[in-house]
Amino acid sequence: MPEFHSTVTIDRPREEVFSYLADPRSQTVWQSGLQQFKADWTGEPKVGDRASGIVKVAGKKVHWVTETSEVQRPERLAYRSVAAPFPFEISYTLVDRGGSTEVNHDGSVESMGGFFGKLADPLVVLMYQRDMNSNLANLKAIIEGT
Repeated sequence: MPEFHSTVTIDRPREEVFSYLADPRSQTVWQSGLQQFKADWTGEPKVGDRASGIVKVAGKKVHWVTETSEVQRPERLAYRSVAAPFPFEISYTLVDRGGSTEVNHDGSVESMGGFFGKLADPLVVLMYQRDMNSNLANLKAIIEGT
């Protein structure tokens, strides 16, 4: 199962960063490829809450539905796909760094399978890693107001 990891440190308290990450209204603001996002919660999700969206990947629109699998305010948010072309899991772990917040974004996606799928897995991870690094830089700039 291919995995990806991205980290950024944001010069804001963990509670503030958590609130922004959990807010459904912010999702399309800081995630550049996310074209649509709808959640069945307002404010903060609870385990079992669902969200759906459309993300543009390699020029194609991908529709997905996730379920919130973990909420530990202000430390962790995790989601898993329940409907998507390929199963995936993502999480955000927030670590207090003396008033700043280290955001660790981790995820995994099921292998595409087959001969070309196994060859494509590293490319998919590389593309997602690049997007998440960029998105976390956006998140940092927005929250810090820079």
